[in-house]
Amino acid sequence: MTNHLVGLDYVTFHLINGGWTSPLLDTLLPALSRAGNLGAVWLIALGAIAAFGKKTGRKIALAGLLALALGFASSTLLKDLTMRPRPFLTLDHVRLLVSAPHSYAFPSGHTTSSFAVASGVVLAGKKLLKKVPVWGWGMLALAAAISYSRLYVGIHWPTDVAMGVLLGLASGWVGARLAFRRWRWRRVAGKVDETDETRELEYAS
Repeated sequence: MTNHLVGLDYVTFHLINGGWTSPLLDTLLPALSRAGNLGAVWLIALGAIAAFGKKTGRKIALAGLLALALGFASSTLLKDLTMRPRPFLTLDHVRLLVSAPHSYAFPSGHTTSSFAVASGVVLAGKKLLKKVPVWGWGMLALAAAISYSRLYVGIHWPTDVAMGVLLGLASGWVGARLAFRRWRWRRVAGKVDETDETRELEYAS
């Protein structure tokens, strides 16, 4: 079973990194991959949600920020525990299209952070707005694109990305739950005007 999984990992990596390529993708996907460095694109997105979404947007952004922190911490810990080498250190003829990272491979930190933020804001948005906002679906699509780019540029195995998706979704769920708990505590403490909040949610919907 393990040998079959490793073989599938190798085959899929070679298809994406060396087979399904084009000059256009060679330009776009490295740029997309770099946009995820240190969660930069996600911090910008959360800032925009907080700035333009008023009180509801700030709550949604908080859920995403907590999820991002959880995803970053958990993926960093797992990398140091597993110490898996990256493909370009193991295989010959890997197309390395970005600067070589110095950290370990498993799981993909970019994938974890991306799906953590995207799922965190989607869950929070659905809870507060009673529906998934259009930009929530856009964030999930961006998370998937960044995850794919990590394979294309030659620095992650498919199983690194798969684990990053699972870990990111879990971080998003926990981040949203922590944010919801904080809001409930504030209500109990009498710090939230329920009438104003209800009006705002109805307007945002």
